[in-house]
Formats: sequence, C-alpha cells, structure tokens
Amino acid sequence: MDRTLRKAVALAACFLTLAAAVPALPARAAGPAQVTISVNGQSAAPLAGARSVGANIEMSLVSDEMWQANGNWMEQSFFAGELSMMRWGYDAWAFDWETGRPLSENRYWGGLNSRDAAGTFGLEEFIAFCKKNGIVPFVMIPIESLDAFGGEAPLEKVKALTASMAQYIASQGVELCYFDMGNEPWNNGAGGSGNAQYLGSLFPEFQQIVKSANPNYRLVLQRAPQNVLWNGWNNTLVSAAQGAFDAYDDHRYSFYGWNKYFDKNGDDLLAPGSPIEGKEAILGECNIGWTPVQDNWDEGHVRDLGGSMALLNAMLDLIDGGQYGYIVSWPSHYPSKASISGCPNKSFGWFDLDRWYLDGDTVRLTGPALAHRIINQNVLENKLDAASTGEKVRVFAYENAQQTDLRVIVLNKWDATQLTLQVPQQYSSASAMVLRGESVWDTAPQYINHIAGNQPVNGGVFVNDIPGEAVVVYTFSAGQDSAAPAAPALNLPAAGETRASTAQAFAWQPVPGARNYRLVVSLHPDLSDPVIDTYTGRAVRYQSSEELLPGTAYYWAVTAGNAAGAASSAVSGFTTQAKESGVFTLNNDSVYISCSAGWNQQASAGSYRNDDMSCSEAGGYAEFTFTGTGAKLYGIKGDWCGLADVQVDFGAPVRVDAYAPAPEAQALLFDTGELPYGEHTVTLTVAGEKNPASTGVWIEYDKVELFDSQNGQPLANKVVWNDDNPNLKKFSVWNHQSVEGSYHGDDSSSNTWKAHVEFSFTGTNAVLYGLKGPWCGKADITVDGARAATVDAYAPEMQLGQVLYDTGALEPGAHTVRLTVTASKSAQSSGKWIELDRVVWQ
Repeated sequence: MDRTLRKAVALAACFLTLAAAVPALPARAAGPAQVTISVNGQSAAPLAGARSVGANIEMSLVSDEMWQANGNWMEQSFFAGELSMMRWGYDAWAFDWETGRPLSENRYWGGLNSRDAAGTFGLEEFIAFCKKNGIVPFVMIPIESLDAFGGEAPLEKVKALTASMAQYIASQGVELCYFDMGNEPWNNGAGGSGNAQYLGSLFPEFQQIVKSANPNYRLVLQRAPQNVLWNGWNNTLVSAAQGAFDAYDDHRYSFYGWNKYFDKNGDDLLAPGSPIEGKEAILGECNIGWTPVQDNWDEGHVRDLGGSMALLNAMLDLIDGGQYGYIVSWPSHYPSKASISGCPNKSFGWFDLDRWYLDGDTVRLTGPALAHRIINQNVLENKLDAASTGEKVRVFAYENAQQTDLRVIVLNKWDATQLTLQVPQQYSSASAMVLRGESVWDTAPQYINHIAGNQPVNGGVFVNDIPGEAVVVYTFSAGQDSAAPAAPALNLPAAGETRASTAQAFAWQPVPGARNYRLVVSLHPDLSDPVIDTYTGRAVRYQSSEELLPGTAYYWAVTAGNAAGAASSAVSGFTTQAKESGVFTLNNDSVYISCSAGWNQQASAGSYRNDDMSCSEAGGYAEFTFTGTGAKLYGIKGDWCGLADVQVDFGAPVRVDAYAPAPEAQALLFDTGELPYGEHTVTLTVAGEKNPASTGVWIEYDKVELFDSQNGQPLANKVVWNDDNPNLKKFSVWNHQSVEGSYHGDDSSSNTWKAHVEFSFTGTNAVLYGLKGPWCGKADITVDGARAATVDAYAPEMQLGQVLYDTGALEPGAHTVRLTVTASKSAQSSGKWIELDRVVWQ
C-alpha cells in the first residue's frame, strides 16, 4: 500500500463503522427573543483540571522554511494562542530525532519533509519555541517503530534515542517535559493483547531512562479511546506497566459531525475516560470535526466558525469536569493533500498546509486558534454555576480568587437575541468581545470588540443584545477605580521591526488597574483610518484573523483604561515583510490546467504530491493560462515516454522529448524562459510519436511552476475550457468539428431542440464564446437553474470567437450554467445552429 494512503485507511478503518450519518445543517426556527442567564456567585469551586489548553504540532509536515516564512507567521499564531502545552506529534513516533529521517518507512505516514529531511522542523526548534514561550513540551517516543510491532528499529535503538532526546531536552534547561510512549500504539502496530502485554513490560525501563535525564520528567501511558474499542487492551497494558508511568494520555473523538451539535439540545460532545487512580490525566488529542463520516471526509472535517464553537464547547466542558491536567487539541494544522491522498477540502486546524506547500500562501485557519484564545485568556481560577433559559444558548462562568473579575462565556446557537445577565452584585462594570462571522460556515471569523470600555452594571443585572451564531465573552469587574492606569509598554512587534509578519501578533506589558485595553493599528503615524481598532479586554496579546499587507509600514499604540480614565502608549512603527518573489505551483489536477479527453491521473511515487497525468493519444493536450513572466512544466521521463509539442501563446510549437533510459521524477519538460509581463497561455500536446530508443509514446506531466520576475506575484485565476473539455457536459446531439480560426481549431454545434451544454464552476464569472453567422439560431441560458437570457447567434457574416453570453459578476461560490438550443431563429437567419467554441471562467 502506498504509504501516503496509510493514514487515511487506518483511521477510516477505525472510525467509519461507528460514525453516524451527518445531515446538512437544518433550517432553524427563530430563537427566543429574550434569554436570561444567571450566575451563582455562591457556587465558586476551584478548578482541579486544566485552565488553559494546548495544541499538537505535526513535525513531519513543517519545514524550517515554513516556520521562518513571512516573519515567522506560524510562530506568531502559536504565540498569540497563549498555549499551555504543545505536543510534538504526527510521525515523531517514526523518526530518528537526531538525523530527522524515518526509522521505519512502513511506520511513516507521510509528510512533505521526507523529501528533504535536512529542512524539517525538528526537536531542537520545537524545544527552543516551548522554552521561549513557557510552554510545556510533550514529546513522543518512537515506540511503534520497534521491530516487535512490525517496524524496523531494534529495542536498543529506540531506548538510545529516548535517552539522547531526554538528555538533550534537559541540557536546554527544560525542567518539565512529558514523554508519550508512541502515538495511538494500538492503531500503529501494537494492537492485540500480546502486544499490549509486551508494550506494558517496557515501561519500567523507559521510565528510568526518562527520569535519569531529570527526575521531574514524566512518562505517559497512552490509552486506546474507551468510546471506540479496546477496553481489554487498556486493562492489559495498564496491568503490565506495573505503575511505572506518571500520567496517562487519552484521545477523544466526536462521533457525529459538528453541524449536528447545532441541532442538539444537549451539548455532550466528548466524554472523558475512566480515571486511573494516582496518575495525572492528559487529553493528548481533543478531536472535534475530525472523524470521517460515512466515507465522506469533507463532512467530517471543518475549519469554520461552527466547528470552532463545537471545539470551544467540548474543551470548556472538559475543563469544567476537572479530570485532565492538560487538554490538547488536534490537529493544530491538517495533513495536506500534498502529503496524504484523500485529505479533505475543508480541513480543520490552525493552518492550511495546502495553501503553503501548493500555493505558497500563508493564510491561517483562524477559527480553532480563536477557540484556544477564548479559553486561555478567560478561564480563571474558580468555576461558577451558570444557567440559561434558552436551550440553544450555552453559558460558562469563571471568577478569580479575589472575586473581583468574572468572565461569562456565552455560546449562542440561535439567531440574534437579547440577553439579561444576572451576576453577583459586587460587579459594577462590563465589557465584552465577540467571536462571529457571516454565518457558522465562515472560515475566517473575527474575535473583536462587542462592548467598548466599561459599561455600568446596575444591581447585578446587565442587558445586552448579542448576534446569532456567535460566542460572546463578557468581562465583569468589581470595585471602584480611584485612579487611571499607567500607559502600557509595547513589546511585539519591536519598534522599527522591518520583517514583521502579515499574521503579526501584538503584545504589550500588563498594567495594574487596567480593565480593558484598546489596540489601534494604522497605516498613518497619527493612527487615523485604523485597519485594526478593537478592545481586547484584559488580554495583552492579540492577532487579527485578517492579514496585514506585505511590505507595508504600520503604526500602532495601546491604551489601558478603567472607569477612572485611560493612558496611551507612545506610537510605535514596524514594517511587514515583503512578499518574496516565490513560485506559484499548480499540481497536475489543478482546476487551472485544462485537459482534453484521454488524460488519466495516476499514482506516481516521487512526483509532486505523488501523482501525475498521462496520455498517449496523439493530439491530447493540457493547457494553462497565467499572468506573470514565465512558467516551467515538469513531468516524468522514462523509456516508455515519447514526444510532445509545446506552444507559448499559440506560437510555433517546440518539440519535447520525454525519453530517458531510466525513470526521472519531476524532470523539467519545458521552460518558457523570461516572457514579457502579462497574460500567457502554454499548451502541451501529445505528438503520438517517439524516438527510436523508446518503447512508447506516453507523455506524463506532473506540475507547473509559475513565475513573475517583475512583481513577485504570478497569478493563475482564469480557466479556459475548449468545447471538447470533459467538464462541458453535452446532452442530445452535438457535432464536434474542425473550424479554422476557432480556439484549438474546432467547435461543437447543434440545431436539435433542447440539446444543451452544462458546466459547473466555483468563481464569480463565466463567459461562453462561439461562432456567429448567417446560419445560426437562438439558445436559452440558465444560471443556477434560473432563466437568465435568450441569445441570438445570427450575424450577416461569419464571426469567430464571439461572446454568446457573459454571466456578469456573480456571488463567490459554486454556480451551474446551461446553454439550451431552442431550434428557433430570427427571420434573417437561414438556420438554427448554435456553435460553442470555449468557456472562460474565473
């Protein structure tokens, strides 16, 4: 089995049989016009478990280049989340941390850095980040690579790596570190009671190895999910370990899609496992929106506001339960299509690796990051009992030990409503932030000011209107402020920074007496026309969901305030890092590459994303249009490969020979060289010929790299489908014919009543081109099922490449356009023919 498939197959085998079908989010009835929330000030109970949460980082999917790109954008986002723990996971169980290479290929599930292991974000970088930010590191011992479990590493090798890893971490001055005995070992080679017995027998020696580096280091036993299977496996493992572990690690999965959460009155998303007496409990993976549902990966994975609300709800429930000392979400970023076949389009996590590896883009997935921020900045020492009269309005309340600071977190699954909050009477002022988007489907929700400053609270009652499908976080303060706070000192970004991130986190020193901070970021030194202007409550770190402009100077300041007054910092300036002149890469199956019929996508080890497109039919072509100054076309060379012709802007063809005596992956087939800046089209056509040394005429293309030497921003945003493109679905009688001067020298024609052509695309505009002439008739156009126009293709003389219909600007999203022959004509025409040449959409 291809190793890139193993992750998907293994997880699907575990979970699909138990996952319930998830319907689309139903249309909800309007929620109650008013909801009352009551907070019981007499119910304060110290939280025994986690008061903050952490995240996994999938080390084999992160390179040094990615970590350092765009002003360290990944580091900025993790920093803003105020994480308590970070688990160095995903393939760490299969790696030799010293060399950065897999111990056992059949235990390695993918990760782009296997192609250049020297560039992998490794243990050294991970520990440096944790130490710098006060995060507890949680690392994995490569136990699944043992030869006893079907791997390739002997026990002595794994013990030696564990010892050197623990000693290295200790040498960096890290006083607390957790060591997990593998990652889900029941799923990755150690299944079965016999293997559980053997694995458990290893614990005494590995505990000694870990504690030899530092007596405070802790060995962790990882249990199989009790809500899945394997209780017998867990019992065997725990018994065989003989207590030689300091903590246990649970992984919890939600077995229905996040959208069902919005259709439930109850909020039970995850149930903790049974405690092990005397042992610390860690939730190493809190999986919401992860489980694949009935073979539909996209249904089980979400990256939007709704998924973030479900994640937030589950983690707050677990915090209130108090069992776990640490709660860690997974994934922090999702394994991309570039590393594992079948990965979903709607990935769930902090970062979209596909956008980085395939598009060179540093766009963040902000929903889960904001869920972490809400918890890590607002869960205080004591939990208070809180109740809501609206069954779709969930509430959590937390108070500090001095009873001067109350945080109320409200999850509203309804439409907009009015809240009446009843809180302890000592609280005299309130402010609030809100996590919201255009809908629960919004993939870039904002966490922004909801109530500015400090609004008065009268007699413990506060009335406020809240938006629908949102999270509102209230901060209530007690006591009178006798003096305004001092001005805060700004920390990050440093004054004069010239390579700040467009995903920049802002940080400043807390000021005694401050009840609210106002952050202003502007393009102007006087802070006019701000691009960010928000209150942050008492949080002293902030990162916007929206990107700043690259290569741009910004100015910022923070004002600390309370009821007695406010004081502002001096204005500080910084410049974001310019967008580097990078490469925009299109995989062979990119929508921006148009193929004629006859091309087949296939697995191809060593190729970009491990696949390519192949064709042996003479005349079969692949084509792309871009804006920039050059392009390179890569593919396979081998002794079965033949000849092809490449044209730039439909110019003279250049013959390409893909023959090689031995296979060559990602071989350069064609380079346009430096072109004038502008829009260009490149066409690769199979010749159906070969040189005498080859055994075949196959052409296999893998990827396209686009360049822009002038602006550093090559662009592919236009798709051109010739009339014979398989994406144009033809119904009834159509004739494909040669027409000199048409696009690719051909078109498709019909005069049959109700014959039609239909296509779907995701974008904002589509244009249908065709031939107009004295024999042409009329056609009807529908857009998304609605009648849009009747077009008349008559012209007194033949005209090629004419616009038959332009949709104009459409709402961004998926659209379907149909052209239907009416078999009617104008009085001047001699026929009823419709001739379609090409479709262009973007």
